[in-house]
Amino acid sequence: MMTGGCLCGAVRYEVAADPVYTGHCHCRSCQRSSGAGHSTYVGVPRDAMTVHGEARAYAHTGGSGLQALRHFCPACGSQLFGTAEMDPEMATLYAGSLDDPSVIRPDAAINIRSRQPWDHIAGGLPEFEGMPPGAGGA
Repeated sequence: MMTGGCLCGAVRYEVAADPVYTGHCHCRSCQRSSGAGHSTYVGVPRDAMTVHGEARAYAHTGGSGLQALRHFCPACGSQLFGTAEMDPEMATLYAGSLDDPSVIRPDAAINIRSRQPWDHIAGGLPEFEGMPPGAGGA
């Protein structure tokens, strides 16, 4: 079971499933929303996730041209998870919102065409210019 939540504790979540995929996303949307050079995400089945408290969502057009939602705490603004129209059965947790983010083992770096020159992550992960084949995304 993975658990997490926002900075102020108003919104919490739990996931009763193992991650399906993990990684670092360097797209401009992730850079802007995280305030960093990338976001680290954890893909989980949406139906295995329970949210306690009320999160707000911001809708934007994802790289696929379809709608993606970024869910956040309305009180403290912490980003919690994303959902995407292109993959409605998955949710992407933002790894920093996990209670124990040390359990995450990223398996790819995606959207590296937008990676900033000062944000290179070590580890020899597979890298993709855009989204890897078959990937969702929020």
